[in-house]
Amino acid sequence: MALRGNAKDEIYYTQVVVLVAVIVFSTGFLAAARLLTPVAGTAAWISVVLGGLVGLAIAWLVGSVSFAFPEQNLVRIAEDVFSKPIGKVIGLTFALYCAIILVLGTREFVLAISISFLEKTPLVVTTGVFVILAAYAAYLGIEAIARVCFIFFGVVIASITILVIFAIPVSVPARLLPLAGKGLLPVARGGLLAASYAGEAIVSLAFLRHLKDKRSVSRAVGTGVAIGMGIITLAVAFGVMMLGSGGISQVTYPIIQTARTVGAGEFLDRGEILFLSLWFSVAILKLASVFYAAVTAISDLFNIANYRRLILPFGIALMVVSSVSETVVESFVGVEYFLRYGVWYAIGLSGLLAIGSYMSGRRKGGRENGNTE
Repeated sequence: MALRGNAKDEIYYTQVVVLVAVIVFSTGFLAAARLLTPVAGTAAWISVVLGGLVGLAIAWLVGSVSFAFPEQNLVRIAEDVFSKPIGKVIGLTFALYCAIILVLGTREFVLAISISFLEKTPLVVTTGVFVILAAYAAYLGIEAIARVCFIFFGVVIASITILVIFAIPVSVPARLLPLAGKGLLPVARGGLLAASYAGEAIVSLAFLRHLKDKRSVSRAVGTGVAIGMGIITLAVAFGVMMLGSGGISQVTYPIIQTARTVGAGEFLDRGEILFLSLWFSVAILKLASVFYAAVTAISDLFNIANYRRLILPFGIALMVVSSVSETVVESFVGVEYFLRYGVWYAIGLSGLLAIGSYMSGRRKGGRENGNTE
């Protein structure tokens, strides 16, 4: 089966790790503390760890599917495993899942930038900048996205390390007590919400066929999930230690306030500028990766030879839908609903495909043995 779009794209193990990490953490890094603390209290960071464990299971399932069908896209995998109609339905739900991530992510990123720096700039203008940059990156292909992502990720990790170092002196570890937060059940419930961030790793099904070494696919996705959820854990933990679980509910984006609170004299006068500048680049790369996943899924679904033909119409649709919500409250409501149900889609799709791949392999093995005899 010939690959559509840019068939010669090749990405490597470390690039997949970074792509998955960026997809997982870029939204959660911004809003997880604000959404999880009301549920789990001071143990919100433990909820993120639990969510990461769920994410590792999803990563293993995704890797198993990709390993079984190393050269196939998601739609063809589903068609081979089940049937053509079911494969089309699965492909459609996957494209819709990616579209929801794009809309909610674009809203979240635009509102964060607007509230922090561009209060007088119309949201539609900021939205347009995000969508145009993401669409252009998707047009260049997954190999280009992966290369840029790998370069920026090292700078982002270094910057996060600097912010953590300067945050330690103004943090109060006692604010993480009690460790159980609001209780074991709320912490577990928070874990399921946090798992939706990790579950977004399922988007990698759109580009794992381009991974050069297919033997390492599960490890690559799992490592990306672990790094991404580890970064979110740091953001939530330091948010609680610096602002308190009660203080977090008073600010829209705790991580921005945390960066703003970090004082390091002349060396790091305004931490939020460093944070937002780098995070803007990471946000674009996440949107570009998911944009690529959405349009390639649609092109495979409708047998369109080149996914790039869909970039313009899909980008316009994304911009229009993302501009509908113009308030922080509406954005948070959308994200909360996604966190509540998104993980079940990720678990269901990855589990269904993994089981189907296993059964398909057994059927093929049985036929081959029969022919041999």
